[in-house]
Amino acid sequence: MCGIYSQALLTRLVFAVGLASTLNSFAKWYAPIAPSSQCKTHSTLVSHRILPEQRPLWLLREMYASSVRSPSPGVALESHPLSCETTAGMPCAHSMCFTVFTLTIWMFLSAHAHSGQRWLAGTVAYGLIFCMWLSRLYLATEFLHQCVLGTFIGIQAIGALQQNADYLWSRRRRWAVTGVLLLGGLAAAVYFAKLNLDVDPHWSVREAFKWCPDPSYMRHEASPIFYLVRDLGILMGIALASPLSNL
Repeated sequence: MCGIYSQALLTRLVFAVGLASTLNSFAKWYAPIAPSSQCKTHSTLVSHRILPEQRPLWLLREMYASSVRSPSPGVALESHPLSCETTAGMPCAHSMCFTVFTLTIWMFLSAHAHSGQRWLAGTVAYGLIFCMWLSRLYLATEFLHQCVLGTFIGIQAIGALQQNADYLWSRRRRWAVTGVLLLGGLAAAVYFAKLNLDVDPHWSVREAFKWCPDPSYMRHEASPIFYLVRDLGILMGIALASPLSNL
């Protein structure tokens, strides 16, 4: 639909959302707070309780199952396909990518509007982002701090993209492809580094299998490795189309 309105807008959306999704996947891949029991420190345990990286379904069931909280609630926490995701919850990918998507459209349209229309469009954009937060909280797929962090990173990312747009759009194909290949190599290096540090790279998948009552709710295409490969594939497609200024 965006391509029908404007090819320039479509190109910006693919570029911005692709980079935001990749940034989110790398954030979850590089820095999960899930070391083995031998490596857990007091600060790590505190961070787990204050700003948990787990999803609400996992954390609440683990707390009540281990008798950390008592008495048990009278209403069971229901599970459904959306709440049985296999990636970490922080930062929220939906919030981050939707923020980038919405603000990209808002900034593109604001260039052709007067101040009153820009103010109205901005209010609608941030209202939609707030509704995204509510939807993730209602489905019990993320905590509020995970949604807020996702939006914050998305706003910072889109600001950085705007400041460096001319540089990024003028990069030649060989430089862009080389950069994507280096990112792929870095992701593989982090994987083996985690294994050597006794950190489980698949901890979020194990949490999902542990606390989701129906394994059919989980999808292999929603695993952290699949997301990482998918996003690197998107970046490679963007790199092969470089320089984007010629599109």
